[in-house]
Amino acid sequence: MENALTQSTLVVDGHVHIYPQYPWADAVKALIRNLTAAIRTTESPPHVIPLGLLTESKATRFYQNMMETGIPLTEGSLQVEAGPDTDSLIIREDGTVKGYLIAGRQIVTLEKLEVLALGKDLSIFNGLPLTDTLQAITAQGAVPVLSWSPGKWFFGRGKLVQSLINTHTPGSFLLGDIGLRPTLWPLPRLMKMAGQRGFKTICGSDSLPFPGEECWIGRTGFEITGNFNALKPATSLRAILTNPSSTFIPIGQRSSLIAFAHRWGRNQMK
Repeated sequence: MENALTQSTLVVDGHVHIYPQYPWADAVKALIRNLTAAIRTTESPPHVIPLGLLTESKATRFYQNMMETGIPLTEGSLQVEAGPDTDSLIIREDGTVKGYLIAGRQIVTLEKLEVLALGKDLSIFNGLPLTDTLQAITAQGAVPVLSWSPGKWFFGRGKLVQSLINTHTPGSFLLGDIGLRPTLWPLPRLMKMAGQRGFKTICGSDSLPFPGEECWIGRTGFEITGNFNALKPATSLRAILTNPSSTFIPIGQRSSLIAFAHRWGRNQMK
């Protein structure tokens, strides 16, 4: 995996949180273990690359702390260190590269909608209008994702999302589905409508900030094939995500209805 690769299969969690409440090593191990278990391709293992796309809120600084200290994180045979290009981290076990973490942010707009900026560590304020947030992410070279969340795409905000889909071209942003959406919960109407218009959807775990939630990292994601360069993981990842010919295949398993009720109820109580 150390050499630059062409036409590789990536298994990706598109919405990764590594909260301070998590033992970092458990979170990273869960990412690699769950994504590897979800592989659908029949390619040989050296050509399948697990990636976790960090979506850090203002209060979480996993990537930033790594860059500021310059010291690799180590626990036993597991190590996370700075990657070969800006905005990437390498995950190693026993000296072997097991996957990558790519920097990114989660931003809350003025309308209380969640937007992800994938592939770069940006400085964008919370509280900007939705359209301004998407434009700022694109202008700074990251990949904008309008992320679904339970209850957020109804009523006035739902009309705003629908208007955004109707007035923008496919490729101007991606949509984001999450593992918290129960398996019995059908594809949201606006996500289905966006798909019919040509918008693409990626999937990610979007774990919650409680101890034990780290086990969900990597359980939901997507598989994609593209030209991935191990010497420029963040750069090539952004190119793959924005390639009009890229196809995102959902992998893994979303939360059961019972698990959703327990997890979401706990989050709402907090």
